Amino acid sequence: MTEIDLLVRAEFLYPMSEGLPIISDGEVAIAGGRILHAGPRQPEGTWQAQRVLRGEGRAVLPGFVNCHSHAASLIFRSQTDDHAAKAALLEVAFRMEKDIAEEEWALLAEAGCADMLCSGITTINDIWYAPDRLAETVERCGLRAQIAHKVFDVRLHELWRGDYTHHAEIGETRLKDGVAFAERWHGTASGRISARIGTHATDTCSAGLLREARGEANRLGVGMHIHAAQSLGETEQIRAEHGCGPLEFLRDVGMLAPDVVLAHLVFAGAGDLDAVQESGAAYAHCPTIYPRRGRYPPLDDILARGIPTGFATDWMMNDPFEGMRNALNAMRLRLGDPNALSCAQALQLHTMGAARVLGLDAEIGSLDTGKKADLIAVDIDRPHLQPYYGGYAALVYYARASDVVTSVIDGQIVLEDARPTRLDRDRAIATLRGRVPGWRARLAALGSRAVFGPGCPCCG
Repeated sequence: MTEIDLLVRAEFLYPMSEGLPIISDGEVAIAGGRILHAGPRQPEGTWQAQRVLRGEGRAVLPGFVNCHSHAASLIFRSQTDDHAAKAALLEVAFRMEKDIAEEEWALLAEAGCADMLCSGITTINDIWYAPDRLAETVERCGLRAQIAHKVFDVRLHELWRGDYTHHAEIGETRLKDGVAFAERWHGTASGRISARIGTHATDTCSAGLLREARGEANRLGVGMHIHAAQSLGETEQIRAEHGCGPLEFLRDVGMLAPDVVLAHLVFAGAGDLDAVQESGAAYAHCPTIYPRRGRYPPLDDILARGIPTGFATDWMMNDPFEGMRNALNAMRLRLGDPNALSCAQALQLHTMGAARVLGLDAEIGSLDTGKKADLIAVDIDRPHLQPYYGGYAALVYYARASDVVTSVIDGQIVLEDARPTRLDRDRAIATLRGRVPGWRARLAALGSRAVFGPGCPCCG
């Protein structure tokens, strides 16, 4: 009999290991935060577990890895979904961000982390404001995270006017703060928290700032994170300023490398993808956001090139199942081929694929012996999942984030009965709701067309 900390049983086990097996009546044995066994249920008496989680009505799989996120961005939920995203981002979001107080970002980070946990996400790669507040929440709630401070040298709140003037003093201050954050937090929380240098985007960072940021990342031994070829405006600005595509620009300034996470690539041309492929840089694909914007990235070409690729949520819609379905539907419609992407491939891209993007595939992303014990359990006894036959399509096409009932990270239960064990979700939501009238009024004053209620122009 082997003494273990936790035994997680499963009616269906999806280890996402080589060959992508599905195991009925499976179990995962955990000790010291790592997996001792993930496979068929062993004979009674094999394990002496401090705790056993029942397997009836449960599908168990690796926790979702979210390789590009903005946990605290939910303040802008619904603001860019039903009209021109460019206008909403530049005229509303970017202009409001500068006036949000650090205590507001702290509250939003707490609510965002609760959202991630409740959705089955166990690892995030986040780039945003007030990273210390996010790191504090991550440390407390048990998430695994790579975090970057948002570095740029333009006045984001002036982009709506078309002002792309680079200001050295802005870049110097923001890079200094990003480096200081990395020095404080990299490797903390027993290794659950690591840092990146987060240059915001190709059009909001000058060539000089990108080179300096690359140098600091090299000195610190951390990776980088950037939005690239996200919008037509960005690609046009880079081409006008530098005569090339956004990824070609990053290559030319010496930034691209295997430790760089590139989000979006929606408007990446062939030359851009050549630059990514040659550099070994990795790609964070955010399938929920693209259909809303009316343009889908060339995911088929990116995968065919062997560019390391993983799925992510971007901002506000943190439902990995919704994201996988968006990717499946978009790819099949885009290529006119029902076999363009399989459910097993989609799940792999949100687990092992995303872990590889973050350089964590040796430790997480699959339930293999010796890896860190990051896993989730899904309640498959829900009416919308019945009858549950156990194939990948049963899980990927029909499950929802709200079906996740348990999350384990580093062998510790951080979500139980669909509630975070280390965050007071109800208190966080109640506090956040108290701020909504003020946020609504500020959004309305900036011209948001997606607010309704006291303080908005239509309601007085």
